[in-house]
Amino acid sequence: MQVADYIKTLKPYEGGKPIEELQRELNLNCDIIKLASNENPLGASKKAVEAIKNTVENINMYPDGDSYYLKLKLSKLLGVSSKNLIFGNGSDELLELIYKVFANEKDDEILYCYPTFIEYRILGKSYNKKLIELPLKDFKYDIDALTNAINSNTKIIFLNTPNNPTGTLIKYEEIELITEKAGKNCLVVVDEAYYEYCKNSKDYKEILDLYKKDNVIILRTFSKAYGLAGLRIGYGIANEKIIDYLNRVRPPFNVNILAQNGALAALDDVEHIKNSVDNNEEGKAYLYNEFEDMGIEYVKTYANFILFDSGKDAEFVYNELLKKGVIIRSMTGYGYKNYLRVTIGTKEENRIFIEKLREVLDV
Repeated sequence: MQVADYIKTLKPYEGGKPIEELQRELNLNCDIIKLASNENPLGASKKAVEAIKNTVENINMYPDGDSYYLKLKLSKLLGVSSKNLIFGNGSDELLELIYKVFANEKDDEILYCYPTFIEYRILGKSYNKKLIELPLKDFKYDIDALTNAINSNTKIIFLNTPNNPTGTLIKYEEIELITEKAGKNCLVVVDEAYYEYCKNSKDYKEILDLYKKDNVIILRTFSKAYGLAGLRIGYGIANEKIIDYLNRVRPPFNVNILAQNGALAALDDVEHIKNSVDNNEEGKAYLYNEFEDMGIEYVKTYANFILFDSGKDAEFVYNELLKKGVIIRSMTGYGYKNYLRVTIGTKEENRIFIEKLREVLDV
């Protein structure tokens, strides 16, 4: 069977190690906490869980292929038309649709700063595209370098804000500048997976109005603050023409019936989102304080994770923490030799993480 060389050299996405996998590998008897994948430690809304339970008996039926009721509710909440929305099997699927529609010529270039969400690279390589990766500057997108790199072959620009894995923001004015420099033949993808965690910050300015532009799509998700990662549902906001093109290549029934009804109910549970954001802010303050007490440098975050410098080889720290039942993420694969990323957990999870980290670092 003949397979293209660019597929043979492609490395698949590696998520945070599952709890069950760690139990199998190390045969641990202690409780295991996972702070590796930026999941909501409070879980899903009880309203969403109840809606999912009530939907289970109907799983023999295909879902609404257009996510009509979910579109209707979300459009009212956002103040946009239903025609400005598209839903996907996670925002990852929407990224793939974007590649299919807006980068289909041999010389097309994909532009972003790195390290960032690794799927931009994986999808680009899977479509054999020319990827222009510019280094971050002080853990942030280098806006000057990015705008200078835009040319007539640039067809997609990915902006991840807050950026994963650094947690840093891209300012509204910087996004606007990039959209203007990109021009009408280049799509600017503003990936706001962690939007709910940063939207109340004094440093954040709402970017929703940018969806009206001819070359912008904003991506958000139910996986993070809403706690529905296991259902795989995300959405895009853009002008009608962009949404129409994406719908032409969108698979039928791509968002399952459990995800649609779970998300519908989750949108009603304002208290759950507030509690999730409050827990994140409290956990962030606690971890900042503990890092400072240990003399550990960290990057100020606007998301639900923190990138920090352990002062030791990150793989060593990562593996030692695994032995103690704590799963976080080593950033050596991103070029950060001593850095790790930890998801902000519950009060007890954060306490255990710090206790075990102190043991590993002997501080």
